[in-house]
Amino acid sequence: MDTTGTEKRLTSGTEYYRRGKTLMTYVRAAERTDAFCVLGEGASRRKIPEISNRREPYDFRTHIFELDEAELRACGSFEVGYTRHGNRPTVFFTEPGQVITEKVEFDPASVISQEEAYSRADRHLSLSETTASGSAGGLSWVAEIYRTESGEPVRVFTMTADLSRVSAICGTPEAKPVFEPNKISRVIEEAEAVEAQGGKVLGAVNGDFFDMFGDGHPSGLCVSMGLAVANPESNNPFFAILRTGEPYIGYLAGRSPRDDNAPQLDDIAEAVGGGQVIVRNGRTDEIAPLEPFGERTHPRTAYGISEDGKKVIATVVDGRRPEWSNGAALAELAKIMTDHGAYTALNTDGGGSSTFIVRTGGGLEMLNHPADLVRPTEDLIRPLFDSLIFVERES
Repeated sequence: MDTTGTEKRLTSGTEYYRRGKTLMTYVRAAERTDAFCVLGEGASRRKIPEISNRREPYDFRTHIFELDEAELRACGSFEVGYTRHGNRPTVFFTEPGQVITEKVEFDPASVISQEEAYSRADRHLSLSETTASGSAGGLSWVAEIYRTESGEPVRVFTMTADLSRVSAICGTPEAKPVFEPNKISRVIEEAEAVEAQGGKVLGAVNGDFFDMFGDGHPSGLCVSMGLAVANPESNNPFFAILRTGEPYIGYLAGRSPRDDNAPQLDDIAEAVGGGQVIVRNGRTDEIAPLEPFGERTHPRTAYGISEDGKKVIATVVDGRRPEWSNGAALAELAKIMTDHGAYTALNTDGGGSSTFIVRTGGGLEMLNHPADLVRPTEDLIRPLFDSLIFVERES
């Protein structure tokens, strides 16, 4: 089916930002689809896969392609091929395997700079006040209120672990290094399972994106006790503790040309997956600019590593409760992480999953207010598959 020249188009809009010699091309669709791009003419005509939707499971209306700017200008247009996401018939798709191809005219005047793209969702957060703080063993924590330029509160909870005194491990249901379908648990339960095995938990936050509408399988790499629990060949980024004891954020060897000295699976002792490396070498990086997932404000969770590699930072930002906290875009989360000493940082699952637990005088206590707390049809604290847990080292 070719809808070119008709009023009814699946393509609802296109945006571009320049990154070096390429244009990051964002194509918006009217409904949830998968997509590919066709660029070039004659013998140079070729199919280009989208680079979106590899890690974010909810936004299937935004499709991202990396296109050579000179070639795109020479062609003046490109084609987008859409296929149905899911099995149900939709407004546009009526048959299995149907492909809808549409021509998109390139408008050079619509291209913006990378700096403009990266700053578009930035509300210029600034630290307003510290509401609480504490420490236990080699882990310290702080609760803060940031504010937007218009004064809206954004509540941030951050723990910092000294790796000379604290171990960072991957928490799983019942602290077992194995995936069992449909077996998920809350962060507090995973922390308590670690304590039942003799560890003293100092803090814990939620882990990777997971199949919350299916069998609970995590989206990315999961390693616990040196065993690969899930996705041993994952293309997603992750946080890890290597067998040498060093922390690492990035990709498996061979999965990203940007990561020097990336580890092999056998090099990893513990790992929790994530979505985007939002800070790399102290600078904002994969923040999904122009993509709804990156631009919209949500509850967020992120892990970071200090420049000297001796500290791990875990941050939760509350959201979806305007009077309490308004969440953060990924650009803002990147700034929050660098504010707290992260030289590298990973965005992981957020929304109703974001959970922040630390040891206080009363034991393990949840300090944040997960978004699901205001949804009475759901459990108060969302069960999930894995978590990042900080345990006091034995002296």
